[in-house]
Amino acid sequence: MLLAVAVGLYGPPRIVGLIIDLLRSGKARQADVLAYAGLILLTAIISALLYWLSRRLIMGVSRRVSYRVRRDIFANLTRQDQDYFHHTRTGDLMNRLTADMTAVQEMLSFGAFQGSNTIFTVVVSLGLMIALSPALGLITLAIFPIIVLFLAYMVRIIGGRYGKVQEQSSLIAAKAQENFSGIRVVKGYAVEGREIRDYNRMNREYRALVMSLARLDNSLWPTVGLLMNAAFIIVLLLGSRGLVLAGQGGQFAGLTIGQFVQFTWYLFNLSWPVLALGLIANSMQRGATSWARLQELLDAESPIKDDGRTDRTIKTLRGDLEFQDVTLQADGRRILDHVNLKVPAGQTLGITGRTGAGKTMLASLVGRALDPTSGRVLVDGFDVRTVPLAVLRQSIGAVPQEPFLFSDTIAENIAFGLPERVSEADAPLDPQVVRWAATVAGLTKDVDDFEQGFDTELGERGVTLSGGQRQRAALARAVARKPAILILDDSMSAVDTETEARILTELRSVLADRTVLLIGHRVSTLRFADQIVVLDRGRIIERGAHDELIAFGGQYAEMDRKQGLAGSLDSDDEAGEASADAPATPETELQP
Repeated sequence: MLLAVAVGLYGPPRIVGLIIDLLRSGKARQADVLAYAGLILLTAIISALLYWLSRRLIMGVSRRVSYRVRRDIFANLTRQDQDYFHHTRTGDLMNRLTADMTAVQEMLSFGAFQGSNTIFTVVVSLGLMIALSPALGLITLAIFPIIVLFLAYMVRIIGGRYGKVQEQSSLIAAKAQENFSGIRVVKGYAVEGREIRDYNRMNREYRALVMSLARLDNSLWPTVGLLMNAAFIIVLLLGSRGLVLAGQGGQFAGLTIGQFVQFTWYLFNLSWPVLALGLIANSMQRGATSWARLQELLDAESPIKDDGRTDRTIKTLRGDLEFQDVTLQADGRRILDHVNLKVPAGQTLGITGRTGAGKTMLASLVGRALDPTSGRVLVDGFDVRTVPLAVLRQSIGAVPQEPFLFSDTIAENIAFGLPERVSEADAPLDPQVVRWAATVAGLTKDVDDFEQGFDTELGERGVTLSGGQRQRAALARAVARKPAILILDDSMSAVDTETEARILTELRSVLADRTVLLIGHRVSTLRFADQIVVLDRGRIIERGAHDELIAFGGQYAEMDRKQGLAGSLDSDDEAGEASADAPATPETELQP
């Protein structure tokens, strides 16, 4: 870049000045003029090649840097714990990865290229001007402090306003993302008009902020251009006046007419760089503001990670679980209170209790979705905090309360967590494993009814499927991994009891040698467990097998009684409907 600027600035103006002075002397020959013209062409070609090379290098570096930053941010976000995403809006993260990343990339490409070009052009031009005429050069130089102070003032204000624009843009993105994800709720409550008004209000606020920023942007170029043109006029007036007073062929400050033309050429070359200073400063300030927002994502650290306690020698797990005096607090509330529990490898533990009793949180501790406030969770005798996260989580298959499916085929969703596909993205999909897992989850018949079977493309979040089908697809995904530990968190709440019974029958052979945490509210589900615990306000208040808890007559027995009563009422209703539909007989007509 420095070579390109030096060759481009010094060569053509110097040669043109020599030609003018040669022509004024009357000794010029056509061959001399052609030779000088050839030199101008040569220097222009050399300068162009150097500019092309420097642009290619800078742009290439900017693309590689932006690629690595985007890659590192995505990788760091995927390492965050669940609590991070509970407090961070998805729309804000998307806006930072798009709009802010674009601003940073522009700073690294346009800002770096034009910034270096401008700095070199200003320094080289002023140096050549002062060397040619110290008097006129210093006059020109005197204008620059004014321009720099003006730019510094404007850049500081632009930075603040641009930050507000990006924050409002993140809010708009988050609003849109939430509405699109929850479109069923929006339409179900018929509040489209209210949501549109809220979005329009946020948009108006965004427009006001953008217009405020645009007014500053629009004032940069005219003001800087005005200051630069003022310098140009001063030099022209002083230089031309000196030449006229000195007479034709005379000198002013030691300049010939050719040298004065050379000087004004240097000054003219300063016009674009100085005008570009405003644009560059704007780009750099926007990039710096956006980089600060991206830096927050890069600097985010998850408290749940491999650290100095991690034992890298642990490679596999059998699934022997133990909770030792586990207490969990969050947001000033005690969720689990001194829980002690053992689940031998291969056993099924049923977990039930009222809503908010801590069932899901207890299971979340196994895979370190969060860590206990006090106490320990052991797997095969190892504290889970010493087990490498990859080993721990690859040994677990989990079906959450609200299953999430990707916008892909049913087969790809079921095979999503297979170990070989985790380590190698291009591993071929095994249709036999997929079909087996779907059969265990009771999903095969539903899938076979689809025109494209397992190759059926699902909509966003699996919206193509019903609630029960989504749960069974998520169950198939967990079963396909054949994990040592399987966590089923109310995973069959959306299917009827008959389908649930069929699924559990299929699962019994699969679960025989696996540790299972079976969370649910249906006694029909829990009765398959080897032992059952009932949680209330974070404490275990009952534990035992199904028959033992029924005999105990506590909360579990009350659940069984109520659910049995509800089942009887449903049976009576169905019988009554059947009777009403039956043809009447003389005997029945006479009944009161």
